[in-house]
Parts: sequence; structure tokens; C-alpha cells
Amino acid sequence: MIFAVALVPMMAIIAVAIDFGSAVVVKTQLDLAADAAVLTAVTTAANAITTDPNYLTDGQTAGQVRFAAQAGHVASAGTPVYTIAVTRSGAKIIGQATWSVAYHTFLGSLLGVSTFTISGTASATIQVGAPYLDVEILLDNSGSMEIAATDSDIQTMQQLTPCSASGAYYWVSGAWNQVSPASGQPYNAYQCSSSGQSYDGSLTCPIPASSPYTFSTFNPTSSSQGPSCQGYLKQVNSKYPLAGAPCGFACHFDTSKPAGTGSDYYAVARSTIGQSNQITLRFDLIKAAVNQLITTMEADNVPAINNLNVGIFTFDTALTQVYPASGVAANNWAAAIAAVGGPPTVANGQDTGIQPYPGGDTPNTDFPAVMNALAQQLTAAGDGTTASAPLKVLILVTDGVDDYDSGRSRILGAFPPSYCDTFKNMGYTVYVLYTPYYPLMNAFYLANMVDIVEGTDSTSTTYNLQACASSPSNYISASDSVSIQAALQTFLKMALKIPARLTQ
Repeated sequence: MIFAVALVPMMAIIAVAIDFGSAVVVKTQLDLAADAAVLTAVTTAANAITTDPNYLTDGQTAGQVRFAAQAGHVASAGTPVYTIAVTRSGAKIIGQATWSVAYHTFLGSLLGVSTFTISGTASATIQVGAPYLDVEILLDNSGSMEIAATDSDIQTMQQLTPCSASGAYYWVSGAWNQVSPASGQPYNAYQCSSSGQSYDGSLTCPIPASSPYTFSTFNPTSSSQGPSCQGYLKQVNSKYPLAGAPCGFACHFDTSKPAGTGSDYYAVARSTIGQSNQITLRFDLIKAAVNQLITTMEADNVPAINNLNVGIFTFDTALTQVYPASGVAANNWAAAIAAVGGPPTVANGQDTGIQPYPGGDTPNTDFPAVMNALAQQLTAAGDGTTASAPLKVLILVTDGVDDYDSGRSRILGAFPPSYCDTFKNMGYTVYVLYTPYYPLMNAFYLANMVDIVEGTDSTSTTYNLQACASSPSNYISASDSVSIQAALQTFLKMALKIPARLTQ
């Protein structure tokens, strides 16, 4: 008797549960159709705004087609009734979708309910016209940016450094010594193999020597000094200096004088300006590409509203704000270009703007300190619709090698991508331009850097910098002038395209 009495409410509960679950499936299907419809509607209207005066109608039609296609056949329901409306309000195109459908119950008729209505709404917006955008650029200015820019430039540097004034060894007090300022590179630092690793770059190792050298090759040996520099340097204490290690870096270690004017490898590179063997540094390529980007931003800026701003930072062991001198991103384009600067125009002149890293073979890329400092400097991004809430992007230009002094030891590894999460959480879109670290004929590189620079697993620069970028398309690897400039221009174009977004 109890079971018989309870059977009716039990059946009612089961009926409600079955119909409720089925109704949720129907609503989910039609909500997804509405979402797709309004995104299609506003995107279509935005794309047609400059070519078709009926762009709002175009968007509405496209949205209706998308809803019908996405909804398809709705099981246990009638034909959905829906509307797609597309309007414009200032710099926004707004899409609104509403729908309703009669749901046919499975067991609800037992309770006297054969149908009931399910409904939903969705809305989306997309900005048209010029978005407000702040472009924050973080440039690697560590010693690795002073490497010669191409294989030809590297080979020229390697030809010039062994018997340069600061690279050679001199007979002093009965022994062969380098004089101050010294590069600290004995001849055996130049090697074709070390610690089980072999040099695999595009240049020959050992590299050939050329005039004015009287020897034919820089042939690494176990000695601390190389061949005689007779014909290139004068005698000191009745002996011709001996060659030090060939080096592809234009290191600025003579800090007693401005870069390019002293007696170091940077001055060696700058001494070739105006000659047929003029050396270009990766440092030069980066500065030129950033200045070209600033020029493009100036052209794309809408003067009536000044919708574009730029902020420029460099980093080595610490963060330095280049432009503006302080505060938030700005748009004095001439001042920004001057702040970045360029190489000297005459031999052994001084660079303008950003100066090279002043140090030798010491830890010089402190990503933990730099990224934390930048996070404290920058503010959260907006939606780009007003000057007070600009979209914000961060463009990181680096070779991705983390090299700093922890206070107890030298930390050497690949850039940790977790530092980029901070900026993504602040609403930034992160772009990464990877400027690969060239394979080098150097014992330190072969012993410590090969796996970091040339590997592809989670301990490598390539892997981690890709993980840093907001999406795979936001990562580009480039090493020559044309590709570096093209990469930054591509990032700017991507940043100026604002995707449609659901608002409900």
C-alpha cells in the first residue's frame, strides 16, 4: 500500500528529472548557436564598414545564417524563433541575439505539461576605427646583443680581435700578459670543441687568417697565447705581441671612455665604419627595427585623439626606462626615436641613444629582477575604447638566456616563461621576438651554453620563449635586419586588430 501511494510522486520526480536534463541540452545547443551568431554578425559588419553602406544589414544577415546553421535540428523541440539585431554606438558595433523554442516533454504530460518555452539571449561587441593602444617594448641590452650581426660580420670581428690593442698579449716583466683594459680571453678560449661538445656553426673552425697576419690560420692550441702579431702591432720590450683569442663579440669593457671611442672590442667594431668591411652588430639591428616601428606608429596614430603610445625599456642586470624618461607610455615620436638612437656615422664615434652593455664576461641578464621591476612599473590593460583604458601589449626582444648572480653562484639557463604570466594576468598580449644566440667557437659557450641555446626541450630558450608568448602566432624567431624589422611590424598590425568579444 505504501509503495502504491509513493509510486505516483516517484514517477513525477523521474519525469521532471528526465525532461529537465533534456531541456538543458536543448538550451546549451541554442545558446552556443546564439553566441556564434552574434560574433559572426559584429565581425561581418566591422569588415564591411568601409566598403558597404549596408554593413549593419550584412552583419544581421550573416548572423541569422550562422544561427540557423549552428542550431541545426533541435531534438524534442519545435523550430526555434530567433532575432539577430546589429547596431552601432559610437566606436562600437553591437550584436544582440534572442531566441525561444517550444520544448516537448517526454513524461511531463503525466503532470499535465506537454510543452514549455525555453529562451535565451547573447550579445557581442567589436570596436571599429582606431583603438587606443599602448605598445610596451622590452629590449635585451645584455652583452650578447653586442655580437656581430651576420656570419660575415662575425668573421671580420674574429679577424680583427686577436691582434687588437686590447686582445693581444705583450712581453712584460719577463712574461706574456695582456694589458689593461684586457678582454680576459687567453688564446685557448677559442676552441673548436670542448667538454664533449663541438662547434657546429656555419663558419669554418679553425678560421682562416688574412693580411696583415703572417700566419694562415688561427689554430687553437693548449697555449695561452697565439701566433705572432708581427705586421699588425709594434714591438713591445723588443718582442712582437702574440695573438689572443679570436672573438665574434664587440664587448664594451673599456668603461673609462664612451663606447666606441676607447680601447676594447666595441671600439674595434666601430673602427670599421666607412670601410668595405664595416661591422654591423645585432645591437644596431634591434635599434633600427624599433625606430622603424616608432615611425609606423606615428603614421598610424590618429592625431585628433592620439590613440597610440609607446614605452621603451632595456634590460641587462637591471631594468632601464628609455622612453619616456619616466611615467607611462607617450607619443612624442621624435623624442622616442632620439632616445633609441643609432650607431655612430664616423669611425670610432659614439652611439646615440641606448648605449651598449658596459661589461665583459660576467653575469649580465637578470630576468628575475628585470621582470619583477617591469611588472611594478606597468599598469593593467583596458579594452581600448577610451584613452584612459587603452589596450596594452608587451613586445619582448631577446635571445632568451638568463645569466645572473644569485649571490652565491652564477645562474645560467633559459628564460623562465612564468614571468610572462604576470603580464598576461594584467591583460597584456605578449609578443616575443627571439634573436637567436649564434653558435660560437668558445670554450665557455661549448661547455655551458649549447643545450640552452641549441636545444628544443623545456630547458631551452626556444621552448620557453614560445611558452612566454600569448599564442604561437605571437612568437617569431629572426636574426637578420629584414626579418627583425618585419617581425616588429607584424606584431603591431596584430595588436591593432581587436577581436569581437561576447558581452553576455
